[in-house]
Amino acid sequence: EGYNAWRDTSKPTEILTKLCKDNKLDGPYFYPGKIQIGNQVFSGKTVFTEEDTDETVESYEHLALRVLQSWEDIPEVGCKLVPEHIETRPLYHKDKPGMEQGRLQMWVDMFPKDMPPPGPPVDISPRQPKGYELRVTIWNTEDVILEDENIFTGQKSSDIYVKGWIKGLEDDKQETDVHYNSLTGEGNFNWRFLFPFQYLPAEKQMVITKRENIFSLEKMECKTPAVLVLQVWDFERLSSDDFLGSLEMNLNSFPRAAKSAKACDFTKFENASEENKISIFQQKRVRGWWPFAKSKELTHT
Repeated sequence: EGYNAWRDTSKPTEILTKLCKDNKLDGPYFYPGKIQIGNQVFSGKTVFTEEDTDETVESYEHLALRVLQSWEDIPEVGCKLVPEHIETRPLYHKDKPGMEQGRLQMWVDMFPKDMPPPGPPVDISPRQPKGYELRVTIWNTEDVILEDENIFTGQKSSDIYVKGWIKGLEDDKQETDVHYNSLTGEGNFNWRFLFPFQYLPAEKQMVITKRENIFSLEKMECKTPAVLVLQVWDFERLSSDDFLGSLEMNLNSFPRAAKSAKACDFTKFENASEENKISIFQQKRVRGWWPFAKSKELTHT
C-alpha cells in the first residue's frame, strides 16, 4: 500500500509458487504464521489489522516476499534474486554549485512483453490536507484551585473560566463565560469551542500555512502534531487573571478519560501506556474527566 505499493503483475505468493515449481521443490505450503518449502520453515506475521475498519485480514504476501528476499538460503537451487531497482540522482542549484540540494529517486522496472501490463503509474503528487473541525464542549470543572480570599470572612473562592486553542493556531484562542464566586472549585458550563484545521491523515500531522513574520511576502507551510491546549483561569476585575492549570492533549494519542472527577488521577494519566491511549481521528467522540495541572496542584474538567 501507499507510495511503495506492489506493482508487479504477479504477487509474491505467485512468484514463490512458480519458483518452487520450476526448481521442482516441495511446496510452498501456507500455514498460519509460516510458509514451508521442503524441510525449511519461514515464520512471520500473516494476520493484519486494517486501520480504517479494525478488521483482521489474513495475507501471506508479506511473508512470501521475505522468503523471496532469502531465496539464496534455499539449498542447491537458491540464489540471490534481483530486487526492485531504484535510480537515485542528486539535485543541484546553479547559485550553489557543488552543494547537493536534495535527491530524486525513481523506479526502473523491466517487464517482458508476453506478460500482462503492469499496474497503473504511481501518483507522486503531494498529498493534500483535509479540512477537519474539532468540537470541544466544556461541561463542568471540579476541585479548581481557589485563589481569591474574602478579606472579611476569610472564605476562599475563584471566578472560573476555561481557555482553549490548538498549538500553532494561537490566533484562534477561545474562552468560556465566567463561573463567578465558586466556593468549592466547581464550575458549571455548557460551552462549545470550534477549532477548524487542515490535517494529513496519512502522516498524522496538521498543516499550518502562515507568514513567517509580518514582512514576509509569501506564506510558509509547516507540519506539526495536532495538540489541543486547555487552560483554567481565575478572572480578575482589577488585575491580570490568575492561571490555575492546563492540559495538553495530542489528538492522535491521549489517555482515556476518567468516568468521574474522583477517579481523575493525574499520575494515571501521566503514566498511561500506549494501549490505554486513543485517537480522536479514530474514536471520533470521547467524553469524561481529564486532570489539569499547575505544578503539583490539580484541577478536573
